[in-house]
Amino acid sequence: MLFDQVANLNREGNASFATSTVNLTNDVLDAEVLKSFERVKSNDNSDIVIELIELYLQSTPERIQTIRKAAAENEWDVLKRAAHTVKGSSSTLGLRTLAKVCQALEARSWSCSDSIDDLVEAVESQFVEAREALLAERKRRQYRSIHRTK
Repeated sequence: MLFDQVANLNREGNASFATSTVNLTNDVLDAEVLKSFERVKSNDNSDIVIELIELYLQSTPERIQTIRKAAAENEWDVLKRAAHTVKGSSSTLGLRTLAKVCQALEARSWSCSDSIDDLVEAVESQFVEAREALLAERKRRQYRSIHRTK
C-alpha cells in the first residue's frame, strides 16, 4: 500500500519537487527519486524513505528467490509476476538498472523457450548492488535524522 502511494506520487510528476542542488544519482540508485518522496509525511513524522527502503529490503529477496525457483521449474507465469513486481518496486525507489533487468526478464519469459539464466543472474547481482546502495542511503538518512533532532 505504501509503495502504491509513493508510486502514484512519482507518476503524477511530483518528482520535479526534488531539489537538484547536489547530484545524488549514481549507476545503481537515483537518489533524486528518493528525495521526491520527502514531501510525503507519515503519521508519526518518521522518514518515509527509510520505511520504503526497509519494506523493499524485506520483501525483495523472497521475490528474487521466487524468480530463481520459477526459472528452474519453467513456471513462466510465476516468473513474470515476480519479475514484474520487482521491476515496479525497484523503479519506484530509483533502482533503474535493476528495474530494466527485470523488464528484460519479464519480456523474455513470454517466449517460454529462451534461456533466461543470464537475466536471473543479472537480477541477483543487481540486487546485491541495490541493497548496498539502499543500506548506505538508509544509514545516511538515519544519521541526518538523529543530528537534526539534537
